[in-house]
Amino acid sequence: MDTAATAGRTVLTGADGTPVMSYVDRSRPGAPMAADARAHGPGAARAALDRLAGWTVTAADGLAEELVAGGGRPVRRAREMRRDLAGDPPPEGWADELPTPGLRLTGLGTDGEGLGELFSAFLAAFPEDHPDRRPDRSEADEFALLAALVGGRALGPVMDLSGLVVDDGDSGAVRVGAALVVNDRPDEVPWIGEVFRRPDRRYAGLGGLLLRRALGKAAEQGVPEVGLAVTEGNPAVRSYERLGFRTVGVYSTVRLPATAL
Repeated sequence: MDTAATAGRTVLTGADGTPVMSYVDRSRPGAPMAADARAHGPGAARAALDRLAGWTVTAADGLAEELVAGGGRPVRRAREMRRDLAGDPPPEGWADELPTPGLRLTGLGTDGEGLGELFSAFLAAFPEDHPDRRPDRSEADEFALLAALVGGRALGPVMDLSGLVVDDGDSGAVRVGAALVVNDRPDEVPWIGEVFRRPDRRYAGLGGLLLRRALGKAAEQGVPEVGLAVTEGNPAVRSYERLGFRTVGVYSTVRLPATAL
């Protein structure tokens, strides 16, 4: 079994040199990741289990099921959604929407809003029973992942389409009410890495506001399409559909055994 690279994808080949599987390498230090894995012939799952032991792999049904049957552990099932901005431009005014008085917009990580306050809002938005909170990840793990996302180390540099809605409050302490992180994902369309809001009634609708502003501004900048992934079972999918996102595929994330079986 050998590997080769072509058109931005890494290819696993069989003993006769025939391609059996390909993937996009989105590994980070300490977190090897094979994204969009595709079978090109018999033995694809076996090749992945042998050559990518310990990796996390995302794949469509069929290959994902074979990886699980071979000893992989399923960790997430999600749908990929896209918003066509060229063929279906957002309504006028989306880019200029503002929150209600008492709340203000700011860039991600500016005006002194620290990662700790952002993480506080994240934990409030994603309690332990939320579809997007994985039971195998501690709060420290979640913090590290959010820091990598905001720092541009997970999905690519953070774009200026990102932003926060903050609440200065009567006490003068800044509170993050909602956040949107849009990443310039390598070899992909701009990607909504995270969007969330605190569950308080005061912040209702702010995630949608940030998304509408981002989609409106992206269209003004000539961005043709924006993508995201949403965990199956997350009711937010209906909100994305109302904003014009459409499902383009369903994928599973599988953690492969650390040693080949």
